[in-house]
Amino acid sequence: MPVRTLSVMMTTALDVRRTFNVTQETRFHFNGWFRHRDRVVEHVMAHRADAIHRVTPEDVVAACRGTPAPGPPPHVVDVRDWRPEFAFTHVAHHVVESLGRLPGWSEFREFCEADERARTMLWAPAKEVIADAPVDRAVAREAMRHRVLAQFAAFLRDTFVLAVLRSHGLDVRVHPLADVVFKVDAWVERLVLNPRGGPQRSADLLVHAMPPFFFHDLRLTESEQVGAVALPTRRGLDQAARRLRAVLYPG
Repeated sequence: MPVRTLSVMMTTALDVRRTFNVTQETRFHFNGWFRHRDRVVEHVMAHRADAIHRVTPEDVVAACRGTPAPGPPPHVVDVRDWRPEFAFTHVAHHVVESLGRLPGWSEFREFCEADERARTMLWAPAKEVIADAPVDRAVAREAMRHRVLAQFAAFLRDTFVLAVLRSHGLDVRVHPLADVVFKVDAWVERLVLNPRGGPQRSADLLVHAMPPFFFHDLRLTESEQVGAVALPTRRGLDQAARRLRAVLYPG
């Protein structure tokens, strides 16, 4: 089957709303989020997903090779239970779109310190948690580094899945609004993808949509270590892409 040629299109928050805010459940969920999260709402509704859809598998591999292993996490309850105003996905997507490319760990960290918006979303709140934790400052700092590094590695993994599937001609989309509000990790047309396996987070919100959405668990069980990040194998992703193409484009 020939690979489709993709015309990469920007995905806006309005696109996400038109696609997913179509049931009584999603409207209730979106309206509750929209009313009570002023700063987050302003940022997410203005976000445009463009550069993230242009990231290649090779870009992700390069970023993984420069990502250090976090080591065992210090047990700091204040850091473990921290629920920041901005989810990590907001920060990561902002960094990628601001730079126009996927950074490695060192550049990501430096950007979060230097960029005014990223500093507001992650750097400054994290420093406050470190300062207020009832443990030695160095221990709290290492616990926070471990937490953010683990989240960054998970973001790289998900971005790798997206990039490989797109290299097979699948128009896979992501956006922070879809992720955080509508519980959609990624989607292709009316097919909602679950790259991490397990229950579909969005099923209860979208089950009554018409026309219906369909849900697909990629079931990526094999992984290989690239730097400090465990990425799904290309063989497993290639097989998943072929299954998806057969579902989306039969015949």
